[in-house]
Amino acid sequence: MTGNTPANESFAAGERVKADILERFIAKLIDFLITGAFFAFPTVVGPVAGLTYLLISDGLRGGQSVGKMIIGLRVLTLDRLACDFRKSIVRNADLGAVLLWYALIGWIPYIGKPLAAVVLIAVVTIELLLIYTDDAGLRFGDRIAGTIVVTDRE
Repeated sequence: MTGNTPANESFAAGERVKADILERFIAKLIDFLITGAFFAFPTVVGPVAGLTYLLISDGLRGGQSVGKMIIGLRVLTLDRLACDFRKSIVRNADLGAVLLWYALIGWIPYIGKPLAAVVLIAVVTIELLLIYTDDAGLRFGDRIAGTIVVTDRE
């Protein structure tokens, strides 16, 4: 979906530049590693902590998850405000749903983890295609939440 989007119009004369897809991928990979580390916690605490981090991560430190902080990216609303926890939850709900799907079916012998992996690969592929094909780099979560990922370097 190339062409003009509200984000293009809002950021056309902006001081920040749309984030590179590889940088976004690396930042999200770091966040997924942190989420996965939470799963090592015993009982239900680990998955709940991991899901919570994944959902609210982009609302930390003025629109930066730990991964985005390391890479130098920031999530902003289309009116250039830092992403808050509410918008972060909305923009990451699809990824949270995949994590919840894994928690619900991952325990099923033989088919649970492969089914969860197929869903994860499908969602990540769709999100990457949306980021790549949109002029403003908006993925599904960005479109719903009204956010955009930009470089934080001046």
